[in-house]
Amino acid sequence: MNTYVLLPAEALISIAASLAVLHVLSRPLLNILNQICPDEQAASFWMSYTKVMLMIAPLLLVLMVDMFSHFSSPTDTLRLALIAAFAGLLIGLRSIGKRLGQFVRVPAQVERTS
Repeated sequence: MNTYVLLPAEALISIAASLAVLHVLSRPLLNILNQICPDEQAASFWMSYTKVMLMIAPLLLVLMVDMFSHFSSPTDTLRLALIAAFAGLLIGLRSIGKRLGQFVRVPAQVERTS
């Protein structure tokens, strides 16, 4: 496969994976941000920030992996791009979840008497 086609294909894999995750998470994430942020503008900013970060992290990993996989077969290169995209999403989602998890309040459990 031509290297001029392979790099855009890897980037498209990353962008498609990010857009799929953002499609699933956008509405619930915005609802949570509206609850924990002081106003709608703050929630909108953090939503935009999250979207940008979930696009950049996977793409950055894909581009880094591409630098080291240019001697591999095109199939292996695309496979590594997919793995890197998912790893970038995993890292991004973990950091977002860790940060938002600080605001989740777990209700106290009531002891049951038998």
